Amino acid sequence: MIHVIINTSSGSEKGCNSEKIIKNYLSDAGEEYRFYRTGKAGDIADFARSITKGSDKMTHIMLAGGDGSINELLSGIEDTRKTVLSIIPTGSGNDFARAVKIPHDIKKALDIAVRRKRTKAIDLGEVRYENGETRKFLISAGIGFDAAVCEEALNSETKKKLNKIGLGRLSYGVIALRQIFGALRPDGYISFDGGEKIRIKRILFAAFMNEPFEGGGFRFAPNASHSDGKLDICLADRISGFKFFIALPFGLTGKHFIFKNVNEYHAEKINIHLCYPLWVHTDGEVSKQAEDLEIRALKSAINITLP
Repeated sequence: MIHVIINTSSGSEKGCNSEKIIKNYLSDAGEEYRFYRTGKAGDIADFARSITKGSDKMTHIMLAGGDGSINELLSGIEDTRKTVLSIIPTGSGNDFARAVKIPHDIKKALDIAVRRKRTKAIDLGEVRYENGETRKFLISAGIGFDAAVCEEALNSETKKKLNKIGLGRLSYGVIALRQIFGALRPDGYISFDGGEKIRIKRILFAAFMNEPFEGGGFRFAPNASHSDGKLDICLADRISGFKFFIALPFGLTGKHFIFKNVNEYHAEKINIHLCYPLWVHTDGEVSKQAEDLEIRALKSAINITLP
């Protein structure tokens, strides 16, 4: 049985239009399936919760949506290690699909999910807030600039309009320019794998990466691997808005680390403390601000069908 969740609002209505293609494909392939269509925010998590609750066997979920849809799905799955996840990328950013080379063509993505059936256990990341609340992520988490961009994009009328014509990615660039020069810049410290605390001065952002890309194609962690049990960290502090404005385009090719005070780290567990809270995102989804976080890698925590 394949449980197919369709995010009808993802991308340029591609999610809604994908339903007929997927149904015809699965029927022709002789697969047993059940469809779930979103009607409101939170439906994906609710569907995942009802599908996986109390299951003692492997459950196959196919998700037609974007990176944010993946994150919401993770929040509802009872045991990710007992889940096989197939992604049909219909969002505006699709950074996970970009990283693992899942095609945007729906039928080609279905070939990977159904006919090839090459499944691999890969890592997830997890953010733990000061109150003990946790949130898993597949692609990346971040605090500061990148999360503030996501928070504004989630509520952006510009992004909604661009999504309708398939240009949703452009909205991130417009919003990023605003945030570079207007972001709050607290001090604090960060530590890796329980090591010594490293002082942070006027942080712009810290990104904790399980995959190389975030933000619709920025290669902030060119060496990130979802199979090494660790996260790659991109930390920018002590850098002016103007200098980061110059550095940011280099992030599209992963060359941003040539700039002073844009640094790369590699760790299984990260602790960060700031003197006042900033927005936090997981896979581009933003729900709260925080000043204390623990971020860690979860080794081989979910099974994914890959090319």
